[in-house]
Amino acid sequence: MSNIKLSHMSHWKTIPYKEIPNFRDLYYEDKSNVSYFMDWDRILRYHKATGFDGIEIAPWDLNEMLGLFGTPQEFAAFAGERGVKVSGMFHGCDDSEIAEKHDEVVQAGKDAIDILKAFGGRHLNVCPAKNYSEAGPLSDEALKNTARVLDDIGRYAVENGIQIGIHNEFFCAVNKENHRKLIELTDPRYVFYCLDTAQIAILGDDLLDFYDTYAERICTFHFKDTDSINVPDEIRHDRDVEIRDDGWRWFWEPGEGVLPMEALWKLVKKHGFKGWVSVEDDGTPDLLASMALSSYYIHQVLGKIYK
Repeated sequence: MSNIKLSHMSHWKTIPYKEIPNFRDLYYEDKSNVSYFMDWDRILRYHKATGFDGIEIAPWDLNEMLGLFGTPQEFAAFAGERGVKVSGMFHGCDDSEIAEKHDEVVQAGKDAIDILKAFGGRHLNVCPAKNYSEAGPLSDEALKNTARVLDDIGRYAVENGIQIGIHNEFFCAVNKENHRKLIELTDPRYVFYCLDTAQIAILGDDLLDFYDTYAERICTFHFKDTDSINVPDEIRHDRDVEIRDDGWRWFWEPGEGVLPMEALWKLVKKHGFKGWVSVEDDGTPDLLASMALSSYYIHQVLGKIYK
């Protein structure tokens, strides 16, 4: 794919080893597939083998990763030897709505940019404000505070060759009633948008209209499907609604839900998007199978439209 570069979010949780030189011995300890998911060498080879040239870093994995590799540069070099680049990193911009915490929140964003730059990544995907159950509904002033934070972080990002992209979560205080307004409040020179295809649909916006309207601001994607459209406020505003222990899934592999993926891809072609598309398969019981299914759909179905 010449215009689209595929990445995959790291949903692997804790990976205890950098490499396993005695793999056969480890396998015979319990004779299961557990040993196949215990080292970064194999994980990165799975990414490349399933058609993903990139990996998006999860910040909650940083301590364990850097404990194994020492520095972001060492991980980037290790991944590069296996044909994989760091495309970006997620960042939670909690408290961005609180004016008194402006400097603190901006500094945390700058620190994340410094780390991502060391990894060689391009996109810092930023979720603004807290969950709706904690901070919602946001006042106009709180939304403006959030925009000021994003502008300051975004300015520093651009100066360092990074793009920040607003990333909506369907349960956060930046939600259906104000997320477009937040985009309009931010400076387009510094603040971009990471379109999470499923999150937008769950919170109740029209995916196709949203992309067509904001195509010039969209710098990257979190690409996934859903069968939950326009979920009622009382569910989205509840506490810890994304966390389920009953097997329920909010998210599905592209093509396995109900989103108009092919129509979206025609708009992607219309607007000539070029860059990283990061697939997310959060919630799957078999991440490797989901990676393969997602890659197949993007290459074999959407690739006939635009690649």
